[in-house]
Amino acid sequence: MKIQRIFIFFAIVLVSIQLSAQETIRDNGLQALSKHNDAPKATDHWGKLVGNWDIIFESIDSEGNVQQSFDGEWNWFYILNGFAIQDVFILPPRKKAEDPKTIFYGVGIRIYNEEVNKWESVWVDTSNKKLEFREASSDDNEIILYQTNNEGEKIRITYFDMEEKSFEWKQEVFSVDKNSWIATQLIHAKKHGK
Repeated sequence: MKIQRIFIFFAIVLVSIQLSAQETIRDNGLQALSKHNDAPKATDHWGKLVGNWDIIFESIDSEGNVQQSFDGEWNWFYILNGFAIQDVFILPPRKKAEDPKTIFYGVGIRIYNEEVNKWESVWVDTSNKKLEFREASSDDNEIILYQTNNEGEKIRITYFDMEEKSFEWKQEVFSVDKNSWIATQLIHAKKHGK
């Protein structure tokens, strides 16, 4: 419970900073802060994502057909002296937005809890305006997060094919009727400027 309060505090503070000063943070290169020497080795798994990414976000139906597709940007950086990693998810890219008031922002913060050997994560965005808590496991090849959303659905999010200049992401919802995971969203990311 104590760690959730800490996450809530940092989420609120960092969202406020990000929404008002994202351009300054980006221009000053603060995303390039390195992992702390004493941070757990698992921090390297998320560290592969540190940097700025151009993305294509796709909503898909149960047959795997793309229903909607949007360009976006996704910026990742170390925080809390290199012990945690934050991301800022933005649709559409700020430079392409016709009206800045319509931009969707989401912020995630994650830190490795060595006591339970899992990542603890919180997500908040400008659409739902609610904190969502997630747990994750990771290795050199993929990161998998689990959560139960506000509607009670079980969600699985997977980062995979993580390369120097690209990575893939998918969100799945567990279907009780089919007793299987159904993909609902995909993201294709390429390193900005590459």
